[in-house]
Amino acid sequence: MRLNRAALAAGGTALATALLSTQPTLAAVPPARGCLAEGQIGSYLSKDGSAKATFSTEFLNELERAGIRFQAVDPIEMIDGGAAVRMPIGERYDNIETPSGRVCYPGGFRFINDKTGVTYEINTFWVLFAAMSDSKFLATPTVNGQPRPGGELTMVNFSVPQALTPGNFVPHNGGVGPLKVILSMDRGWSADLNKELGTAFLGGMHWADLDIAWQGPPSRPVPSGASLGMLGLKVVSDAVRGQGGGSGLPVPGGLF
Repeated sequence: MRLNRAALAAGGTALATALLSTQPTLAAVPPARGCLAEGQIGSYLSKDGSAKATFSTEFLNELERAGIRFQAVDPIEMIDGGAAVRMPIGERYDNIETPSGRVCYPGGFRFINDKTGVTYEINTFWVLFAAMSDSKFLATPTVNGQPRPGGELTMVNFSVPQALTPGNFVPHNGGVGPLKVILSMDRGWSADLNKELGTAFLGGMHWADLDIAWQGPPSRPVPSGASLGMLGLKVVSDAVRGQGGGSGLPVPGGLF
């Protein structure tokens, strides 16, 4: 029996439909860049850990003077009556972007001016570790839910050599890391906050002191590379493992 083209086409379509219906549904592939969805494991400096940022008196006083409410965005949480925040760190939260070496941290901060109705929010930020030059926190803030026209800006600056100073980079809080990383407001961020919120922050102003304790070896190795961020990450990673940086000490307690 001879089949015409229409019959062949109809039969092919039916066969394809039957085959597709028997195939398992494929899960969506998570994005390779950026922060992590819940349950994912990223590439990071440690398996677990925590960090605490204690805000400067200058910063808190200016918020109060300008009538700005200041809140943390999950998973960062306010502590010490609003004078500090705590943030979980580790491979379940953070992720190293390659080849830039920037590290994605979920959560952030919300500023609210009740008089003007403006809400200024950062809900994800990036850290660029630089071995010698200024290291940075970067973010793309939103104003009333819309990304700022200028895009990404530098929030704060800090120094890896200062963080790795002997006597400062030590075992504590069940892990190892710097007792104090001095964070200074970048001129661009202070100007942006002043424009949107009516504050009077100054570029270079002391923003906070950061205490970091990295805990346990990561499930995935820190990637290598020649970018500024990758080289900075290697310096910090070596310090965490007691192979370089500021401490030069093995980490006690079998953490690494």
